[in-house]
Amino acid sequence: MDISTIAAYPMPGPCAPVENRVGWIPDAQRAVLLVMTMQHYFLRPYPRDASPRTDLLANSAALVRACRELRVPVVHTVQPGTQAPGERGLLTDFWGKGLDDALDDVAIVDEVAPDASGAVLSTWRYSAFHGTDLERRLRSLGRDQLVICGVYAHLGCTTTAVDAFSRNVEAFLAADAVAGLSAHQHRAALDWAASCCAVVRHTRELTGALRASAGRPPTRDPGA
Repeated sequence: MDISTIAAYPMPGPCAPVENRVGWIPDAQRAVLLVMTMQHYFLRPYPRDASPRTDLLANSAALVRACRELRVPVVHTVQPGTQAPGERGLLTDFWGKGLDDALDDVAIVDEVAPDASGAVLSTWRYSAFHGTDLERRLRSLGRDQLVICGVYAHLGCTTTAVDAFSRNVEAFLAADAVAGLSAHQHRAALDWAASCCAVVRHTRELTGALRASAGRPPTRDPGA
């Protein structure tokens, strides 16, 4: 099926915190920010001037700005346009043919567009690790934490988090810088990830922790 419209819903706020099972803290010396499929095609179904889109863009942009200031690497993922059947595989059964090659489909929105220092990975499946060199990039940079924002919360964001866990990479989901297809799916994704594979924090908490750790020795040696 194609997603044509997603109803507006309020972004989860700090008044209803997620119960994290572990107490990992993001570290500017260890982290990479992953901005997932923030392309026009995936954001178009959301009402333009309402939550969650407005909050998603503002909070994701805040994470990108903070990470650039702190020299935390920023990596974007994109789905390519006009995918061949063999590339798209079973995604077609669930979501239709996907993107076209037109810029108003494939381009990353301006609010979080990559700069000259950023990397862009093409992905064909939910997890950003599948079929990419993301793990190699993390290892080569000496990084073992992944801060995740983007869409969709219950698909790419959570599957990437559990894939990171399987590779001994600490994952952090930005509760108010991801969005799903509904408020229920959004919250369910956060609760599930916090229960078994990631730490869920709001943007202000994540940027605050990253800033607090800047200039200090890393909290753990990624090669250990």
